[in-house]
Amino acid sequence: MNTFFSNWRRALLLVCFLALLIRVAFILTQQDGFYFPDSTMDSHTALKLLSVGEFGADFGRAPGYPVFLAVVYFLFGQNIFTIRLVESFMGAFLAVIIATIGRRIGGEMVGALAGIIWTVYPLGIFIAGLVYSTGLGTMFLACGAYCVLPSKDEEFSAKKLFLGGVFLGLAALTIPVALLTIVFIVAWLFCWADHSRLFLASVLFLGSIVTLVPWTARNFLVHGRVIPVQSNFKGLLPRLVPFEAIRRDDDRVDAILNHPDRYTTRVGRNFLHFWELYPSQVIMSFPNYRDALHAKDPRVIKETIYSPNRLINTVSILSVSPVFLFAIFGTVAMWLRKDLRRELSILWIMPLSFAIGYAFFIGKIRYRIPVEPYLIILSAYGVHATYAMISTRLRSPLGSSASIAFVKRAEFVSREDLVSPSKESQ
Repeated sequence: MNTFFSNWRRALLLVCFLALLIRVAFILTQQDGFYFPDSTMDSHTALKLLSVGEFGADFGRAPGYPVFLAVVYFLFGQNIFTIRLVESFMGAFLAVIIATIGRRIGGEMVGALAGIIWTVYPLGIFIAGLVYSTGLGTMFLACGAYCVLPSKDEEFSAKKLFLGGVFLGLAALTIPVALLTIVFIVAWLFCWADHSRLFLASVLFLGSIVTLVPWTARNFLVHGRVIPVQSNFKGLLPRLVPFEAIRRDDDRVDAILNHPDRYTTRVGRNFLHFWELYPSQVIMSFPNYRDALHAKDPRVIKETIYSPNRLINTVSILSVSPVFLFAIFGTVAMWLRKDLRRELSILWIMPLSFAIGYAFFIGKIRYRIPVEPYLIILSAYGVHATYAMISTRLRSPLGSSASIAFVKRAEFVSREDLVSPSKESQ
C-alpha cells in the first residue's frame, strides 16, 4: 500500500488505466445491439437531429443523451461498439474524478481507494455497455460535485460554483430528477457558506438556469407551457388503477388525486426499492416483451442475461452490501469530525435527492447508479477508518507504520482521534 500510494499521480494514472481496461474488456463481451428500449428511442432521435436538425414536436424525453449520441454518430459513424468505447473512456475519466473528490475529503489514500472501488464496481462497469443516459448523467453530476465542493481549507469560489451549476444543469437535461439535486445543493450551499451565502447560492443557481433556459424555452414554444426538461413525465407516474383504466397520462394523475393513500404507500415502497441490493422490476426480463421490441427494431437484443437471475443477484449483493456497510462506517467516522460535516452532508445530499425524486415515480437499482460514486467515497472513507483503527488497536508494526503513513499522506485522523476522541470532537 505504501508503494502504491507514494505517488498520487502514478496512483491516479493506474486507476484510470485499470478502469479503461476493465470496461473495454467488458464491452467486448456485449452483443451488437441495444439491451433496453430507451436506447433505440435515443438513437432514433440522434439520427433525426443529424438528418433534419430538430427533435420534433412529439419528442418528450430529456435531450442530453440523444445530443451525446448525435455527436458520437457525427464524429465516428453509427456504430454501437463505438458508443460503448466512448463511454468506456468516459467511465475511466469518471474514476479519476471520483478519486479526486475523495482526495479532497479524506486525503490521497481515501481518494485512491474510492477510485479503485469504482474501477472494479460491477454497476460502474455495467453502465459502459448500456448505451443509456446513466453514464453521461453520472459524469455530469460528478463534474458538478467536483466544482461545487472546495478543498477542506479553501473557501467557495464563485467561478467554480457557476461552472458547477452548468454541469448540474447538464445532468438535469440528461437525468431530469437531478433538478431536485440542484435545489438540494443550493440549499446546502446557503447553509455552509461562511459569507455571501445568498450571492454564492445565486451564482450556482444561475449556472443551472443558463443551461436549462434554452431547452425550457423550446418546450414552451412547442408545448405551450413551461416544462424545464421532460414533457412526458406524467407517463412515468405509477398506475394506481387497473391497466385498462389508464388510456392517457392524465388518467394517472387523476388516479393519484383520487387515491392519495395508495400513492403515499407507493412512494414509500419506491423509496425503499431505490436502495435494493439486487435488481428487481426489470421489464426486459419478460421474453414476450423483448420479442415484441425486437420485432419493431431488430437492434433490440432478444436473449440477454440482464434480468434478475441467481448470478446477477449474487454479484449484486456481494458488491453492493460491502459498499453500503462501509458507507455507514464512513458516515459515522466523518460525523465525529466537525471539520468534515460539510463534506459528509453533500455526499448524502446527492443520493437522497435521487431517492426522494424517484420515489414519486419508480425506484430501481439502475436509477441509483448516478449517485453511487458518493456512497463509494463514503465507503472508501469507512474502509480506511476501519483499517486504521484496527491496526492501531493491534499495535503491530504493520499497523503502526500504516497508521503513521496514513496520517502523513492522507491528512485523515490521528490515532488519538480514532482511539480516544479529542475534547473538541467530544
